Amino acid sequence: MKNIFINIKNTIKERIRIKWVVIFCSVQIVVILISLSLFGILPVNREHSRISEEFNLKSAATANRPDNSELLMKVRERDHYDSYLRSALALSRTDSITLLIDLSDSLAILSLKGVFLFQSKLSEIKFNKGLQKLPVYLRDSLYSGPAQVKTELASIEKFPVVVKKAPKDTTEANAAESAPVLPVQNDVFIMFAFDNNLVIEFNQQEREFAGSKRASRKYKKEYNRFFRSHNAIALKDKEAPTYLYRLQVSLPREDARSIYRALPIKPYILVRY
Repeated sequence: MKNIFINIKNTIKERIRIKWVVIFCSVQIVVILISLSLFGILPVNREHSRISEEFNLKSAATANRPDNSELLMKVRERDHYDSYLRSALALSRTDSITLLIDLSDSLAILSLKGVFLFQSKLSEIKFNKGLQKLPVYLRDSLYSGPAQVKTELASIEKFPVVVKKAPKDTTEANAAESAPVLPVQNDVFIMFAFDNNLVIEFNQQEREFAGSKRASRKYKKEYNRFFRSHNAIALKDKEAPTYLYRLQVSLPREDARSIYRALPIKPYILVRY
């Protein structure tokens, strides 16, 4: 009789345990679905709907014109390139180093007063869904001109710092005359954000880590915090922009480091699509 009672008690406990596990898993699934809806699927679909409406209005305005899409695309590409050259010429009048991103030729170029100081080949170019679906005329009108960086994040220091201890005596002072030890070369991940809802990311093309993973984890934490903050603001303020267009490019680690450290604080960046 005692064994029967113990078995019944264990069965009830097992059922309660299973019930709580099911409830916990269900809550997690609901939270994930809500997060995807608020911060992923819905913003993309909302932005795509807005873009589609703009595109349909533009198409309706030109419906009576003869259809020659290939010729129209060539004209738009030429106009965009002309706009890019004019913008580059305007930037050449500034006293700061600027960054030109030529997606057509897959190049990242440092320029000062119209002179190319350094360039690197882009090994990978990625658009997020919003930037992929953005019609050409809207993309050119929004993102063709030079834009100044509003917020930047990086896994490396902007200015490398070498710490040198003061010598205690002449022997130590003579030994200190040798070249200082260079700072640790961490992996390079950079993010530039602009006022026009555009985010440009520079990632090293190398897959293996060159330095400590601590700097990369710190960058990733700040990177995720930036997007969470943006999403939180979008939820509170209906007038705030809800969608960020993102461009990701990859290039050699040392080239990315050199480009970032050569740029001034909040530089101007110009993109040729």
